[in-house]
Amino acid sequence: MPADRETRIIVLHLTKYGDRSLVVQALDAEKGRTGFFLRGAGKGRGPQGQFHSLSILDITTARGKGDLEYLREAERPYPLDAIRTDPYKSAVALFIGELLYRGVQDGAMDPALFEFLEEQILALNAAQGSIANFHICFLVDFCRALGFQPKDNFSPDTPLFQPVTAEFAAEDSLAETWPAEESRLLHEILSKTREEAMALPLNRDRRGVFAQKMVEYLSYHLSLNLNIRSLKVLHDLFS
Repeated sequence: MPADRETRIIVLHLTKYGDRSLVVQALDAEKGRTGFFLRGAGKGRGPQGQFHSLSILDITTARGKGDLEYLREAERPYPLDAIRTDPYKSAVALFIGELLYRGVQDGAMDPALFEFLEEQILALNAAQGSIANFHICFLVDFCRALGFQPKDNFSPDTPLFQPVTAEFAAEDSLAETWPAEESRLLHEILSKTREEAMALPLNRDRRGVFAQKMVEYLSYHLSLNLNIRSLKVLHDLFS
């Protein structure tokens, strides 16, 4: 019988299995995106508690019969109470969780990427004031963490962002470019601190269009079709 394994995970998605069990989809600090089988989820261990979206958990697992490991024990190194109880932070967490669920594939996890995600989750939980811009700032920083950050060569001669080359181009460029408004917003976020970018005065339509553009950019560079359904929830919530 293989020995128990200890690791840290970030919870992304829960699927009910039978009456009292769950399949927990998570980012494993060692294995990348992984599924775990959780038995007895109705005994005070359900998603309403520590298994909410973006929970950070230190777990012990045992080998299961199939591809899924059994999740035997779980402890929270951080409470993350605000993400669990604040409806705005919960909505942002659901969006980030869905993005990671669809955008991060199985395989060995980059330790730097996992550390970045932990830092972002803790920042979301601790954020004060409006968090309406948090998800768009996260999208830009997520690109940086994945290794394809847009090049900020914005200038009067190169005002339009070209997603294929990941840099700004001239208005007469033959390649596909973003509209001027979204291009300038990308430049502003790239050139500002996180605190300054969070304070940008944006309405929900500008945030919505920009977030969709960033999801499309990620889809292209990840070679995936990222259909993020929770993006509409954020658009409706942050008016």
